[in-house]
Amino acid sequence: MSRRRCGRRWPRNGRRVTTTASKRSTVRDLLTVMSGTAGAQAIGLLILPVLARVFVPEAFGVFQLYLSLLIFCSVGIALRIELTVVSRHEDEVHHTLASLFGLVLVVALLVTVALSLYSAFGKDLGFPAALLGLGLIGNGCIQVASYKLIRDQSFSRLATLKVGQVLVYALVALAMAAMNPTLWGIIVADVAGRLTAGVYGLYSIQPARAERTAPLIRMSGLPSFVRQNWELAIISLPGALANSGGAMLTPFMVFHVFGAAAAGQYGLVDRAMGVPVAMIVGAGSQVFLGRVTEQIRAGNHSAVLRIFLKIIVAGAVICGVGVLAARALIPFVFDIAFGPGWGPAMEIARIMIFGYAVALVMGIVNQTLIALRAFRLQSAWDFGWPVCIGLAWVLVVTQGLDLYTAIGLHAAAISMLGLLFILLCIAKLRGATAAEAVEA
Repeated sequence: MSRRRCGRRWPRNGRRVTTTASKRSTVRDLLTVMSGTAGAQAIGLLILPVLARVFVPEAFGVFQLYLSLLIFCSVGIALRIELTVVSRHEDEVHHTLASLFGLVLVVALLVTVALSLYSAFGKDLGFPAALLGLGLIGNGCIQVASYKLIRDQSFSRLATLKVGQVLVYALVALAMAAMNPTLWGIIVADVAGRLTAGVYGLYSIQPARAERTAPLIRMSGLPSFVRQNWELAIISLPGALANSGGAMLTPFMVFHVFGAAAAGQYGLVDRAMGVPVAMIVGAGSQVFLGRVTEQIRAGNHSAVLRIFLKIIVAGAVICGVGVLAARALIPFVFDIAFGPGWGPAMEIARIMIFGYAVALVMGIVNQTLIALRAFRLQSAWDFGWPVCIGLAWVLVVTQGLDLYTAIGLHAAAISMLGLLFILLCIAKLRGATAAEAVEA
């Protein structure tokens, strides 16, 4: 047998040595995924000024409510069982995928019915619940397909999935803006993008027809399938829903307390500023996690603490300077980019910039407790997040506070929670470092 195969060198002692070609392959895969994410976000940001000049703030408000509900419901669209796709045995994968796609349809239908009843007997959502149901089906298929593509290391298809979704959304949104910019126009465009990407994902992960051992979608046996994976549905799902609930609570409350127009002003800020922050956080947290897990495996918690503090200090300095500059530039930038009619958005952005700055610094290190396997502390944090945001909104509603004060409380809550998380991580790392020193 040859000792040289597939870019790896096999020395005489039998141990495998990874060559530079293998490392380049990993870097290339990472760049492929990141380029797909960055490309998708860039398309959405580029068309935002056009949409802001055509659609009324109420349309953005309704879209923000739809998007918040979609993100929240998508966490449980497959009951977190999709996480098992990457670790399933090969002969189980296709049956699992078929059941997951069936589960997506069932959960989406149940959510649609529940929201239809809420809209009929409670407060009007501002858009048909069926649109959310269709968006959930598309998003659920995207989520399930993404895990299969990650399992197969088909990163180019994963990037295509991301870019294709946003590209279809952009084309449909621009077409509707040119023809008939209705209140639901942006939602319809988003649904079109998610359904198109979902269909692409569904078929991109299927084997050839001759090799297919399971249907594309399986509805029978779903109760048994869920029972077999009950741990994820019972243990993982509540914490994930709580974390997501904290993120969607403010858009939801702005819509129902201050109206669609106010929610639209907030939604524009979230799209223009929150999306870039999330993109930076996603890339930064991946790099941070890779660095610290290497040190944790080596038992060097003091090095992890140094890396953590270095990132926090550097982030605080950069974001502090950035906040001062942004507060001065926001009025000019918003006026040039989005045109008249978005004055409240300028004020909201000037308030939210503090929350975004803390979220940026904290977000880069947000996997610290997970890396340290402090799962109970992380779960407490996940549940504490929506509780604190909820208490802020109780104060807004009971005291009849205005929109800007409500946004200020939201930004203050985000900032305090971020600082608390950083302090928790420092305490945990110091404890681990002290224990390490005692053992030495």
